Amino acid sequence: MKLVSRAAVAALIVVTLAACGSSPASVPPSLAPSPAPATFDESSTQFCGAFTSLIRAVGNPDTGTPSIMSKALDDAVAAHDGAAADRAADALIAELESGRAHTATAARWQPTAAIMADMDRLLVAFEASTTAKRALAHLPGSADPQKAFEQAGGVQAWAGVIGGVGSMPVPSGASPKPCKAFSGQI
Repeated sequence: MKLVSRAAVAALIVVTLAACGSSPASVPPSLAPSPAPATFDESSTQFCGAFTSLIRAVGNPDTGTPSIMSKALDDAVAAHDGAAADRAADALIAELESGRAHTATAARWQPTAAIMADMDRLLVAFEASTTAKRALAHLPGSADPQKAFEQAGGVQAWAGVIGGVGSMPVPSGASPKPCKAFSGQI
């Protein structure tokens, strides 16, 4: 009888916890705490991190200079080596996603929210291009990476990022830290 009682109590606890929504995932997003706004310094550092991820992943978009990662993907596509293209694309997309995480943090400083939205769109557009290149390695003629980039809004996003960098506000008394990635270096 004790065994049945313990099982009944355990089942009742499980049902009660489920009904009460004890799981953190059950908290409505509107009630979940939002991250604190970023400071200028934090935003600047994170934006540099995002730009560094862009340079590591794809190279310098201004000069058309490929990165080591994008060259590996291009070489795999040219060789029709699907496995190598998958590895290269996975690494490239992981770096772009790292950039997106930096961008999300940088965007918490409200004066940079618009440029960070452009930076995020740019990184997503390069992910679309990367996915199209991966497809080419598996099925030549299947995708146009440039069209994928353009359809994802990459051209407009790049213009927004480049135009926004020069107009980013610097609070009085703040001193922006240099970011090597802005000159195409990492």
